[in-house]
Amino acid sequence: MCRVSCESASVDVLLHPTGNGRRLMLVSERTGRRALLDASVLDALCALTPSAVTAVVRAAVQEGAPT
Repeated sequence: MCRVSCESASVDVLLHPTGNGRRLMLVSERTGRRALLDASVLDALCALTPSAVTAVVRAAVQEGAPT
């Protein structure tokens, strides 16, 4: 479908059919990790404030950091 990239990340965005409708599949080029997001998750993400989005991203980056 498309690729979203910046200087520190690249993610493929695909439509993925499931038994309950289509989901967005996000695939990290760097890690190979995948996430399936349905409309309710996307709607919830749209409702987040910028500071809440920042907190989510920070938590994800810290979780993925080597220990």
